[in-house]
Parts: sequence; structure tokens; C-alpha cells
Amino acid sequence: MEARLDDRRQAEARQYAAQKRILFLVDAGVGAIYVLCLIATGAAIGLRQAVSGIPGGRFGEVAAFFVIILVAYTALTLPLSIIGWQLSRRHGLSVQRFGGWLADWAKGLVLSLVLGLLMVEVLYWLLAVTPAVWWVIAAALYLVFTVGLANLGPVLLVPLFFKMSPLDRPELVRGLQALAQRAGVHVGGVYCIELSSKTTAANAALMGLGKTRRIVIGDTLLNQYSPSEIEVVFAHELGHHVHHDVPKLVLLQTGLTFIGLFIAHEVLHWGVGAFGYQGIGDPATLPLLALFLGLYGFLTAPLSNWVSRQAERSADLYALRTTGDAPAFIDTMVKLANQNLAVVWPPRWEEVLFYDHPSIGERIAFGETFQRSTGAA
Repeated sequence: MEARLDDRRQAEARQYAAQKRILFLVDAGVGAIYVLCLIATGAAIGLRQAVSGIPGGRFGEVAAFFVIILVAYTALTLPLSIIGWQLSRRHGLSVQRFGGWLADWAKGLVLSLVLGLLMVEVLYWLLAVTPAVWWVIAAALYLVFTVGLANLGPVLLVPLFFKMSPLDRPELVRGLQALAQRAGVHVGGVYCIELSSKTTAANAALMGLGKTRRIVIGDTLLNQYSPSEIEVVFAHELGHHVHHDVPKLVLLQTGLTFIGLFIAHEVLHWGVGAFGYQGIGDPATLPLLALFLGLYGFLTAPLSNWVSRQAERSADLYALRTTGDAPAFIDTMVKLANQNLAVVWPPRWEEVLFYDHPSIGERIAFGETFQRSTGAA
């Protein structure tokens, strides 16, 4: 039976999207005010002076400075995180109780501390020992870090938050494997991820690189979509593999990082004169660096998102051509809009700034155009 958009769900989706936009702006504003206060009041310099001389030498000072800054920011924004969880609960997307959500939040904080501390220590070591070319080395290390994280993420990080296991539906797996074989693509496996323990939303993704590359399909999608609809989703993810989208996006982000760090180099030198830092390797420059990189990330996000949307459109076309099942593609998009509270036609400015996928409305229209052009029933 043909899926139809639920007008009531669309009204709720628009309300939810507006609430999330407000929450995002408040969160961004709080973060900006926080780092501006650290910079403008001299609090960052005062904190660096307070931690100077602690055990561990320079590494200890950088670690203490970073941990204090991050923990204070996390405490400041925790109420906003709780509001975000409450919103998703109120709209039926989250099924987590507060205790479960808080446990995941704590895991995320620990990961942020560990990975963030590693990156900051390396960065400020480079600033101290190679002040002229630190940004070149840092950009290269960013590429290594990103590739390593993409390889290890499905194996080490995702299981911290979700149970994941090989898909145990032999007939469906055979159909999906046949799609992969026809495409000449070797995929490390097809996995089911237990999203239903935390959300009602459906999703699927291509995860990992090399030997850890795998197609991951949420149980919320597996349990509510037909085999032909799941095959369309799988074919879309295969399209990313065939088109080498992950390496392309990694290289794009590395290039943007290279440019951003070069500009950051100049900003740090300016900051030394403007705020009295001891040098660009002074840990007190961290709030200034964070403020610049946050602004740079916001300004370059439309470009990254545009490239990502092109990759998603190509993957949609690949799925339609490979399966030849435009009705299943259209029904899948409609069901995802209803299930995930996705606004079918968001404001254009919002899509440009924030969407790394085409809007659901555009994807439905694309499927309908393909259906008409091929004469599919």
C-alpha cells in the first residue's frame, strides 16, 4: 500500500524543528559568551597562572587548563542538554529514561575529555616546538586521526552506546549480498544496530573504512519496512561505497582544516599582541583558538553540507538505478518523514546552513521524477 505523509506529524515536525533551532542558537550563544568572557576579562590568563607549576610540567599545565575549561563549559550547558532530551521525549523520538540518557551523556563527556585532551596536548606541543609550521603538521595529523577514528569507530566507539550484531535474517541478507555483488563491492558485513533501546527513529549508515567498513541498519528500520524498502536503503549506502564518498569527504574536511589552521596561526599571533599572551603556545590562547575554530566551522559548514548533499543525491540515484524500484524509494522517504519527524520542505536557508542530506521533500520529488522518466509503475 502506498505510504502517505501524515499532516499531523508534519505539523509536529515543524514545531519540533523550531524548538531545536532555538535550543541550538541558545547553546551557541552560551558557548560564545563563555569563551569571550574568558578572553576579554583575562580569566584565561589568570587560570593559566593558577595551574602553572603543577606536576607534569607543561603537559600537566595544558591538561589542567583544558579539563577545567571543558568541565566548566559542560556544567554550564548541562541544563540545555537536558532540555534537548526532554524535547525528544515529549515528541516521542526518545524512549530513554533520564538515568539511561545521563549514563550516555557521561560516556560522551569522558570520550570528549580523553580525545579532546589528546588533541590539545599534541596541538600545544606543536605550538611550542614548531611555532612556524605547527598548522601544517596539525592538519596532517588531523587526517591521520580522522582515518583512524573512522576505522575504529564501528569497533570501539559505537558499541559503547548501542548493541550491534550481524543481521540475522538469512533471506534478506542474501538479497542484500546479491546487490553488493552486482555492484562489485566488498562490504565487511551487514549489521543490525539496536536503536529501539533509545529512539523510535529509523536510520542506516555506512560505517568504517577498509576492513571495518560495514553497512549498519537500525532495528527500527528493519522491523517496520518491507524487504524492498530495506534493499533501497542498502543500495543507497552501497552508492556511497561505489562513489568513494567517505574518502572524498575526509579529504575535503582535511583541506578546510588546513586553511582554517593557517588562519588560526595568524589569529594567535594577533592575540599575543592584543591580550598579552606569553606566545602562541600559551595555554591561555585556547579559548581564542576555540572561538575562531567554532566561527570558522560555522562559516564553512554550508560548503561541507553542499558537498555532502551532492553525494547523497548521487547515492539516491544509484539506489534507484540499481533496484529499479522507485515506488519503494518514495514510500521509504515518506515513512521516514512520518517516523523521524522530518520536515518535508524545510526553509531553504535552514537546508543550506544545516542539512547534510537533501530535504525529504526533494528526495521524494526526485524519486517521482525518476519514476516518470523510466515509466515504472
